[in-house]
Amino acid sequence: MTPKEQALRDLEDARVSLALHATLAVEEWSPRAMIARSIVKHRALWIGGAALAGLGLMKFMWPNNQHDNLIVTAKNRGLLALLLSPLLTLGRKSILNYGAQWFETYLKQKISPNGNDAGIV
Repeated sequence: MTPKEQALRDLEDARVSLALHATLAVEEWSPRAMIARSIVKHRALWIGGAALAGLGLMKFMWPNNQHDNLIVTAKNRGLLALLLSPLLTLGRKSILNYGAQWFETYLKQKISPNGNDAGIV
């Protein structure tokens, strides 16, 4: 094989490798993947932000004169229940999972602070 043919073969291999790495980079740096990683890493912040956004939306949806009244009309109670029931279901599950993970790591640290007794409870 001549040096020119070898160089062309190496160039083709480099192009294939570059195309593969470019595809992986596009997948890794896509907004969807970045948000998914952020949600996994900062779950509590996302839950808090969603709760604040929901409260802001609720404040925007209701007229200002009803904020001063302590008695909420039946129509607004139905709207509140309609908006909050899916959020409470999802939020409860996420908070319980996050709390269970935190408590498990806390217990592991308290039981075996040096990591020597990993299997003993």
